[in-house]
Parts: sequence; structure tokens; C-alpha cells
Amino acid sequence: MRTLRRALGAVVFLALVLFAISASHVRWYFRVNGEVLVNGRTTPGYLHANTKKTLLMLTRTDDPAPETYLVSLERETKAKVLDCGEFHPPRFLPFPVGHLNPPCSFFDGEPVKFQDPPVSTTLTMGRDYVEFSTASGKKIRGQW
Repeated sequence: MRTLRRALGAVVFLALVLFAISASHVRWYFRVNGEVLVNGRTTPGYLHANTKKTLLMLTRTDDPAPETYLVSLERETKAKVLDCGEFHPPRFLPFPVGHLNPPCSFFDGEPVKFQDPPVSTTLTMGRDYVEFSTASGKKIRGQW
């Protein structure tokens, strides 16, 4: 019985250490109450933001396959919008993203399929919205 308690204690301790190490390398994204508009029309799209509210994932669902864009909300740096390719977050659940291989960066060398890439130079931001155009000429707006 004593050996079982020690083994169980060691497993719990190891799990806590691994969790603490991994937590420092992970950003969590949570669902944001808001709406996604494409060409001025409300769509069933959705928004997620990281805990520091410096990054926004805007997912539009007006086409058969969803398309997600990662928008930098930091005003001090040059505002950017990236296409996340085939990645899109779960609609309602919070989800973790590791620092080493975030879903909207393409460092692994595999070709990425973009449906409708954003035009970064068209990005505008306000206190409660982001707006940009895509290569096909659609105007995408996320507001909360």
C-alpha cells in the first residue's frame, strides 16, 4: 500500500511538472462574443482571441469550407492579417496553441491551400472591430 501511494504521488508530481512546463509555451484562445460580416452581410462566422487580446482569429463560414484569418491587434506593431490555410478553430471551445508551431504559420515547408487570401494593406481597426479585403474583393469585418 505504501509503495502504491509513492508511485501515485510520483506520477501526480511528474504530471504537474509537465503541465507547468507546457503551460509556459502555450497560448489559449477563447470564443469572443461578436459577429463576422462579409460584404456587409452577417454570416454564421465566429471569433476567438488569445488571453492577452493581442491576436484575433476570425473564421468566416460563408463558403462551403470555413476560412480563418489571424489578425494582430497590437497597435504598437504594424498591423497584420494572415490566412490560416486549411486550419480553423473549433466553433465553441477554447483551444491551446503552442509557440513552436502555431497554426497560422507555415514553417514546416508543406504547400498551403488558401481559398481567399487577405490583402494586408487594407486592414483597418477600431476599438471594437477589424476590417480587411480579400484577393477576391470581399470585405471581411469582425466586430465585438
